[in-house]
Amino acid sequence: MRHKALLFFSICTLLLIASCTNWRETAGEIAGMWQMTEWRNADGQTLATKDKGIYYCIQLDLMKFQRKDKDDYYLSYYTHTRDSLIIGKIVHWPSDSVCTFSALDSFGVPADGRFHVDVLNDDHLQLSSKEATLVFRRY
Repeated sequence: MRHKALLFFSICTLLLIASCTNWRETAGEIAGMWQMTEWRNADGQTLATKDKGIYYCIQLDLMKFQRKDKDDYYLSYYTHTRDSLIIGKIVHWPSDSVCTFSALDSFGVPADGRFHVDVLNDDHLQLSSKEATLVFRRY
């Protein structure tokens, strides 16, 4: 009886551990909700600050682009490596329509959907492209 109880407890523990996968483990350090604090163009002029309410939400293999004062948002798959972030196919919600990168112009996404990751740590993210530099804080 003692062996059965130990086996049962071991199986329950393993199932509990397996079911509690942390989403940050699969998406890495970039996972989370990021609030844009500064958006500068290639000339260094500030185009937006955190007052614009722009957020990038990253979880598993999806990114969500949203504004604080809007009900609609955009979803996209993405690829993240140590030094790059590449946006994939974009879908607008609630219309479920596929969009081009121009739909994300107001979020600072470049025309090719490719960013260089300049800085990434627990509370700071900085992305750059030929057109702009975006600075975020973990929200």
